[in-house]
Amino acid sequence: MARRQALIVEAHGERFRFYYDLQDPGVLHITRQHGTTPEDAIRTFFAGVVEPWDEGRLRFATYTETHGLFWTRHAHDQPVRVISCFKRGDEQWPE
Repeated sequence: MARRQALIVEAHGERFRFYYDLQDPGVLHITRQHGTTPEDAIRTFFAGVVEPWDEGRLRFATYTETHGLFWTRHAHDQPVRVISCFKRGDEQWPE
């Protein structure tokens, strides 16, 4: 299996890893699935309220009034691994 490609963005002393979509490898997953951008995710990460670690889903959730962000730390070098970023109210997950 080919290794999934990622876009690395550094902001405010943090490194963020955004993965490209499996069905459309030229587009970021968060953009294809939810119409959000790395800027949306980074803004949510820094401005939002972080919920406690979700042991069942192995992720953190951070929310602002407008966006939600699911994330974890990458095991190798600890950047923020963005799982999903979505607009609040759009929590319908595509198939």
